[in-house]
Amino acid sequence: MLYRQLQEKFIALVREHDLLNEDIVIQTRILKNVEAIGNPDRQDYPLLKGKEFLMEATFRGARGQAFTDDPAEYSGPLREIAELRLQTTGEKGLFTACLNAVVCYLEPELGTVHCKDDEPEDCAKEIAEFLNSVNPTFIGLVGLQPAILENIAAAFGAENVACLDRDEDFRGQSKFGVPIEWGDREALQRLFAKADLILATGSTIVNGSLVEILDLAEKHAVPAYFFGTTIAAAAHLLGLNRLCFKPT
Repeated sequence: MLYRQLQEKFIALVREHDLLNEDIVIQTRILKNVEAIGNPDRQDYPLLKGKEFLMEATFRGARGQAFTDDPAEYSGPLREIAELRLQTTGEKGLFTACLNAVVCYLEPELGTVHCKDDEPEDCAKEIAEFLNSVNPTFIGLVGLQPAILENIAAAFGAENVACLDRDEDFRGQSKFGVPIEWGDREALQRLFAKADLILATGSTIVNGSLVEILDLAEKHAVPAYFFGTTIAAAAHLLGLNRLCFKPT
């Protein structure tokens, strides 16, 4: 339902600007690490470990990106992307990257390109500062972003942070004093029952867990914030809370 709603909003937007029926080519490619994130000092980002890939779509000079573990490449008319069934991770990744590029073309200030070098570290510090202004007592992090986890654990205390992730390498491990729990449905439900604020990676729009996160946020009356550029256009169109302080 959420993806259908997003598609309808996207199609309505491009029709409003007479873009849907034009012979428009969107090119999507998988970025090399140095293109995607530059050369940061820390080397524990999933992108640098080969756990994720960053796809980039270009539309009339505007760029849009999406993190995915199921990368694909595409070149063709906008209509075909807008009408994808969005049943697989690959389809959602293509749609999301292209959605970001097209909405960025219409809204240039949106910020749909990942920051580079040590900017992710700076962004993580600003996210921790923002959360401090909200003053939660217990934070649930969905999706391990090491700079963010380190900064919020330092700011709020590791005992006041829980983290879920679906990387097998982290199963049963801990980072910065925070245990990393396998992010299945039951763990997500327990997290929402305990946390009074959820901070989730925007990649959840590609892997499909965004739907459950939003459902649980409503059920438990817990605010959910999404970080990163992957969810930029979707957050803009759906009115979701997004934290991304260093996009380009």
